[in-house]
Amino acid sequence: MNLYEAIRWGNDGDDPLTGGPNGPDTCLIVRAETPEQASILADAELAALRAGWTSALYLLGQDLGSDSTPRVLRGPYIQSAYCHGWRQWQRQSRTDPWTEQVK
Repeated sequence: MNLYEAIRWGNDGDDPLTGGPNGPDTCLIVRAETPEQASILADAELAALRAGWTSALYLLGQDLGSDSTPRVLRGPYIQSAYCHGWRQWQRQSRTDPWTEQVK
């Protein structure tokens, strides 16, 4: 199983400085086999939000725990998302395919 950070750009806050699409991001940590599986799990958690879908996924590593059930492990939480050289996938809309970003 892999560990992914699932990211929805921005948040649902109304504060003009820290809320909305340009504020800190809405993130989740997800255990899943594939980016597609991670996004399905994260999207289910984000569905109640205004822009309730995952925009980016970062592959953080492998889950070496004894439980192999795909699930959201943490979140959603609000924090600026930074990619520190991890493999990453992005999409522009909920229905777009995931595209790996090679940097």
